[in-house]
Amino acid sequence: MNKNTDIDIVIRYLEDPDNEQLKKQLNDWIQEDTANLDIFLDMKAMWQGDPLPAASAFDTQGQWLQLNTALETLPAETTATAKRTASRKSRVIQMKSRYWWAAAAVLAAGLTWTWFGPGSYKTITTAQNLDSLHLPDGSMVYINAHSTIRYSRSFGKNNRQIKIDKGEAFFDVVQNDALPFKVDAPDVEVQVLGTAFNVKAAKTGVKVFVQSGKVSAAYKGTEKKVILTPGQEASLLRHGNSIDTRLHKEKNNILAWKTRCLTFDDAPLTEVAAALSDFYNVQVIISNQQLADKKLLATFPNMPLEEVLDIMRKTLQINITYKNNLVEIH
Repeated sequence: MNKNTDIDIVIRYLEDPDNEQLKKQLNDWIQEDTANLDIFLDMKAMWQGDPLPAASAFDTQGQWLQLNTALETLPAETTATAKRTASRKSRVIQMKSRYWWAAAAVLAAGLTWTWFGPGSYKTITTAQNLDSLHLPDGSMVYINAHSTIRYSRSFGKNNRQIKIDKGEAFFDVVQNDALPFKVDAPDVEVQVLGTAFNVKAAKTGVKVFVQSGKVSAAYKGTEKKVILTPGQEASLLRHGNSIDTRLHKEKNNILAWKTRCLTFDDAPLTEVAAALSDFYNVQVIISNQQLADKKLLATFPNMPLEEVLDIMRKTLQINITYKNNLVEIH
């Protein structure tokens, strides 16, 4: 599949992201080469209006030649056979106005590729599985399910920066005073020298938890930041400016997704419900609020949810129903 066809697949999907056929075509294309995901993410960012790098960094004449080639090869919105075989010039003239918008996105994507280079980032995306990554500097990254992280192919040489687009990851960082380790999350930047910490990027915001060492968590472009020490967690809202912190007791379930073990040390049911929801990716509600303060003392080492709920029923003598991804405690 040539580059122009690739570009057309991305453009058609961006124009109609709910189209199942286009979703499948895009997914098949991304599966062909891991670098294609980087290309798609860059084009999507340009399509949504994210700023481009400085124009002085590019070969302007060469980029216009690429744009002209792309314009000439974009398919016209016609049905007649005669129009499909018309000259390239007439096809460009007959394009609907929306393709001129698409052409601008093609140029923007071309500039992005020039700046970053196709595949200059390594991307790791997990589905329902966990994954781990040994970075070139010796640091380890443990990646939760449904997460996407990226890092430069020059990582460890002149930078130690990782971007977490979504999801959750735990970082065990090798110390290097000369080259700080940075995690770029939506609206938030985390910086350390050598430590172990967890970053969770959700739709509502970013949470940073420190297991060992010291971590700085800050809103990008501001002086609003907090220094975290072991056991502390910071919550930074998306597009916000306030930082909430809390100190967790030694036995907590923040890293349960990594250890695959849930531990409750006289934890109230409200805390248990939140941990179960996060660990098993289900909705948990307490419909009888008189049960909210009941305490649970138990450890569940990577057990199926049904077994956990059964133990809770017998231990706390409560009613629990589980159906259609909904757990109700009543």
